[in-house]
Amino acid sequence: MSPLSKWRVWIDRTVNLAMLWTGSLLAGSGLVLKYRVGYDAPRGATVWGLDGEAWGRLHWTLGLIVLALLSLHLIRHRRWLWSVLVSRVSPALVLVLLVALLLMLLPLLSR
Repeated sequence: MSPLSKWRVWIDRTVNLAMLWTGSLLAGSGLVLKYRVGYDAPRGATVWGLDGEAWGRLHWTLGLIVLALLSLHLIRHRRWLWSVLVSRVSPALVLVLLVALLLMLLPLLSR
């Protein structure tokens, strides 16, 4: 294995581990927001010294980090992803991709 290949493997594993841990934190902060400091919680409720607004900011930030890591993951594996998509082209796949594209762009196109 070449030195460059070792770095690529290390980067891929690091990104995957970061996605796992950040996704777990995102899920945990969502559970805290839902069940501990959400709208139904008593006034002034905190978890680890953070109120609902702080947990909301943390949840939002973690969500952005997960999206960034997911984007990096997809960019790193774009050749594999493209080969899988091209080898299995079907009308159902095209429809799913078009609906996904529409859902992604709909908020930008609406007023």
